[in-house]
Amino acid sequence: MRGVASAWTAGAGATTFLIVLSIRHDPFPIEAARDLLGLVRAVYAARVAEGADAVTLAKIAVVGIDLACALELGEAHGPGTLGHAAAWKRAERAATTAEDLVAITDGAEPIVRAAMGRVTK
Repeated sequence: MRGVASAWTAGAGATTFLIVLSIRHDPFPIEAARDLLGLVRAVYAARVAEGADAVTLAKIAVVGIDLACALELGEAHGPGTLGHAAAWKRAERAATTAEDLVAITDGAEPIVRAAMGRVTK
């Protein structure tokens, strides 16, 4: 597996970030990423209904944005390309963050109700 490094500076006086992407040849899991995006959207809707604060909602939104970008990249770029590697990197980061957003003690009912409400409007 080859790695590709990318570096950039976020602005004057800002930190330089280095991201290493490993080229992957396995297919991008588009259906699984779509499923996770749907769940993240349902979590967001449930948190809005519960009156969550702006910081919590922003954290959930970032996960959704990462998944949406991953899907776009995964659909546009085939295995062995930099775009494909970026899709995997974003999806994996989003999945890890999504896990942190949902506490083990959360019941699924509010999330399912929020998802149903989005479909049955």
